[in-house]
Amino acid sequence: MQKVSERIRNLRLEKKMTLRGLALAAGISPSALSQIESSQVSPSVATLEKITAALHLPITVLFDEPDEAGDPVLMPAQDRRRVYSAPSHATLEPLARGLSKKKMQPFLLRLDPGGEVGDYPYSGSEGEEFAIVLEGEILFEQSNRTYTLKDLDAVYFDPTKPHNWKNTGTGPATVLLVSSS
Repeated sequence: MQKVSERIRNLRLEKKMTLRGLALAAGISPSALSQIESSQVSPSVATLEKITAALHLPITVLFDEPDEAGDPVLMPAQDRRRVYSAPSHATLEPLARGLSKKKMQPFLLRLDPGGEVGDYPYSGSEGEEFAIVLEGEILFEQSNRTYTLKDLDAVYFDPTKPHNWKNTGTGPATVLLVSSS
């Protein structure tokens, strides 16, 4: 999580935003953002989405690595970076490098039993999003409605509308998410 924390700080500075300015734009307290940037706390996935949305960037930019291989981008399973969010009981795993330059940002979201992306529905960055449940049972919430998604169920949605993901099953759940910018 330390690399993600450093990335948030660097992106904020690149955008010439103050800590207070980014915190207000993301809807979190300046002290919470300071603790996140200094790796003192592990933010929820929803909080990471809020921060990157306030920066007008996709969440996957937090995991971006230089694309040295060119086209195609291969990501062997053993080489992918995984970031665990303790508050969400979730692991995010980007599935491509050089994501900030791409129109699609694919990643895996793994939720432990009872894991939830955020305490409340949250909004993400602009664009569109597609998700398919690869394993487990997920409760997807958007626009005050809930949908139970099981193996191979899919959803296509507007990530700028408040939404949330929760593992309602007894085992781990894995969702393939693809965001567009």
